[in-house]
Amino acid sequence: MKKEDPMIFCSEQGKVKISDEIIMTIARKSVNDIEGILSISGGFPGGVQAMFSKNTATKDGVRIEKADGSIHLNLSLEVAYGTPIPKLVEEAQKKVKEAIESMTEIPVENVNIFVHDIKVIEE
Repeated sequence: MKKEDPMIFCSEQGKVKISDEIIMTIARKSVNDIEGILSISGGFPGGVQAMFSKNTATKDGVRIEKADGSIHLNLSLEVAYGTPIPKLVEEAQKKVKEAIESMTEIPVENVNIFVHDIKVIEE
């Protein structure tokens, strides 16, 4: 039997549902300490259909898509000018996946990063 909603767990004591907001909070908090990430916000490229899908949730730069017993995450980041973007993105993907899977046991299929802005930081 295929598990439809990866956010719902059943045990002998009853059913537990982890909200989309919890996953989004974990994703945001897990990249807070990465040097070069200024904010997690903004929109995502893509169609209007995803905005109205019951399997998709979006808030404050994080989008969750639920499919086939796992989740796919999309993060929209603003980074500091001069930051090596590929290294930053790889670290963010790893931290988000590890944090969500360790705290919720929900499988994370992938973490897609959309760098939507770059800012020069005046010293």
